[in-house]
Amino acid sequence: MNRKFGMRDCLFLASLFLFGMLLTIGIYRFSERGSKITITVDGQLYGTYTLREPQEIPIELEGRIANVIVIENGSAYMKDADCPDKLCMHQGAIFRDRQTIVCLPHKLVVEVIGGKKEEYDSISG
Repeated sequence: MNRKFGMRDCLFLASLFLFGMLLTIGIYRFSERGSKITITVDGQLYGTYTLREPQEIPIELEGRIANVIVIENGSAYMKDADCPDKLCMHQGAIFRDRQTIVCLPHKLVVEVIGGKKEEYDSISG
């Protein structure tokens, strides 16, 4: 009898799964919390905002409010968007360094910055 899926295959798949879980936990656990977000629209900086101050940021495009970003509890999320798919609203809250929310129809990117690596503006010797 020719077996196509054996015990070694199960062990190999289990070890791959375990490795993936450990990698995911490690990335999540050791990534830095950010202190600010930058918002860019069509590649141009729209603004930089602190994650320490709760606020709503309306993004105006062509005379209308196209997106609304909310900062609260040290994180940011897309509260409202007038794009057809609203995928940016389902990306969740971001608070770790280099996490992003992207709204492709409006060419809008929200990115968390300012982990421990970016704490200083400059170092003089």
